[in-house]
Amino acid sequence: MTPEAGHSQRLEPLSPALSRLSAWDWVLLTCAVAVAAPLWVGRYLPFADLPEHVAMIATLRHWWDQAWVAQHAFTLAFRNTQYLLYYVVGALLSVVFGTAERANLVVLTAVAVGLPYSLRSFLRAAGRDERLAILACPFFWSMPLLIGLLNYVAALPLVIWGLAQAIRQAERPTLGRGAGLALIGVLIFYLHLSALLFFLPASLLCFIFWPTPQATKGIARLLAERASVLWRKLAWMIPAAALCLDWLLTSPVVRPGSIGWTETVEVEFQAPQVALAQLPEALLDIWRGNASRWPIVVWLVALALIAWPTRQRRLDWVARWQKAGMGSIVSLAMVLYFSMPFVIGWLWWINARYAILAALLLPALAPAPRGTRGLLSLSLGAAIALWVATTAAVHVRAFQREATGFEPVLAHARPGRRLFSMIFEQRSDVARFIPYHHFGSYYRALFGGIAEPSFANLPQSPVRYRPEMAPPPRAPDWEWDPTTFRNELDGEYYDYVLVRGKVDLFAPKPPGPTWRLAAREGRWALFEKASAPTW
Repeated sequence: MTPEAGHSQRLEPLSPALSRLSAWDWVLLTCAVAVAAPLWVGRYLPFADLPEHVAMIATLRHWWDQAWVAQHAFTLAFRNTQYLLYYVVGALLSVVFGTAERANLVVLTAVAVGLPYSLRSFLRAAGRDERLAILACPFFWSMPLLIGLLNYVAALPLVIWGLAQAIRQAERPTLGRGAGLALIGVLIFYLHLSALLFFLPASLLCFIFWPTPQATKGIARLLAERASVLWRKLAWMIPAAALCLDWLLTSPVVRPGSIGWTETVEVEFQAPQVALAQLPEALLDIWRGNASRWPIVVWLVALALIAWPTRQRRLDWVARWQKAGMGSIVSLAMVLYFSMPFVIGWLWWINARYAILAALLLPALAPAPRGTRGLLSLSLGAAIALWVATTAAVHVRAFQREATGFEPVLAHARPGRRLFSMIFEQRSDVARFIPYHHFGSYYRALFGGIAEPSFANLPQSPVRYRPEMAPPPRAPDWEWDPTTFRNELDGEYYDYVLVRGKVDLFAPKPPGPTWRLAAREGRWALFEKASAPTW
């Protein structure tokens, strides 16, 4: 494709009133900032795993702090983990911004703003209309975010921007851009392996479909020519591929028994009809009630306004080849969605992670917005972004009211101790997924020490318990059943028990140490062991 062709397609005017690109630049910036703003309207966000991510950042930040007892309780396992970059960046930012919580918010804000801009870069590189990037804004507030897959969410802008660089490298290869792609591959590896599993084959497709060939050349001849030189063009993948190979050979995730993991590693797939039915839930349907389903419906209407057939000339060779390239990348994401396992051992919701990538890249298949329909479509895209942002802000504020009592109750715990969480009331009236499961990890994030349940028990964790400091072993999936607390065993190890729910589990005086109620407010209660800690 010639630069002139891409330029003419990207800047196809909508109307005299909004034909200047700068106008849509401001609209995109406004929507991107609006989508990020709800992150800051309340201290506690309803993202299930977020407290544990913050605790991991805080542990690294305070690694040399004796009061935090981080080195006393944990050991670093950087060699065998691919979940590293998010926590290291967060720890460094926490030095600047004061706390791990603020550092995490800064990272998430950058991801929220960066998501539509990464798509804009991809659209520019592919010769598509860059104004379509506005359709990416709503997808920050998605199910991966609500579950708390923050490493994966943070990888999404880097994946899409990396694909833009892959297209540019395929069209005009340079040594610097090749080195940059190698770095991007390594960074994605250290964010999330699921993201890399999409990025590498999607990049391969970029090098197959770009640059756009001459129409006179046959498909078979073209593919043969490109395959013959592909190995040289893909040399930048070697560092990321080497890291993957090393991970396969050494990671406890592949061999969990090497670190004492005894849980059976089962693999479960979703039936295609089940995966199809759960597609809205994998995207924007994250709040209680049916209101959060409507934005995806309106989003599809906005896309249909552009894509719906109109009376126009037949697509030329360049446009058809471009559409085939875009279609292959979107199809790759959907193939992964329908074919990957839903569960592998303790890792779950694996296939559903690719739905968000398919949705983010789908606008690249649309033709350039034109005329009144194009103006209406992009205006709807902006309205959906503001709608999703407003809805998120309302629900985050409602979540603050729902979590009332947690902060003053936790404040009664002394730093550097051991805390066990028992979440009897797991359901939220705000978020569809369970947001309180790891709330006890805020203790470790704020005061150090140990808080269970924790990722430190999982094979992929960059921070693991020292054997002599590890909590008493428990049955698989114990954290989902708060009644499994064994006072005669667990009670000897922990100093505090955090409870959500109006339950006094120590009233029957079970065998083991005695406990006193340190604080109760709302649905939260903190019990403190009557005897002093032994460590």
